Amino acid sequence: MEKNVYGVFDSNPELLAAISDLKAKGVTGTQMTVAADIKNYVQLGNEHTDILIIANQDKEDTLFLKIFHYFTDEGSGDLRSFFTKYGYSYDETKAMLEEVKAKKFILLLDEEVSIEELKACEARPKK
Repeated sequence: MEKNVYGVFDSNPELLAAISDLKAKGVTGTQMTVAADIKNYVQLGNEHTDILIIANQDKEDTLFLKIFHYFTDEGSGDLRSFFTKYGYSYDETKAMLEEVKAKKFILLLDEEVSIEELKACEARPKK
């Protein structure tokens, strides 16, 4: 099963708004995955416990570990493996890892959820 990128969000409130909107459209939490650099940065609340969160680490590294990861290009093993597993190319994976390093959140949806249909619903004028 593939995971397709629905969007990249700059903040936790933006991410939560997108999740709530998707749930209102019938997408379940088990069809969503959030990718983040640090798992503790993702605050979804008790109503979204069914959403998978994949992250490089659970908590922020010490200064020494940050320097070590920077020079060795390590520390992105969990996310790198995750994106590779779902068929993303090296360049796509590298771009997504840069997004999460910049403290952004990536929301992915299972392949059975049509992102095109969801976005088409958003583009329709409201009556």
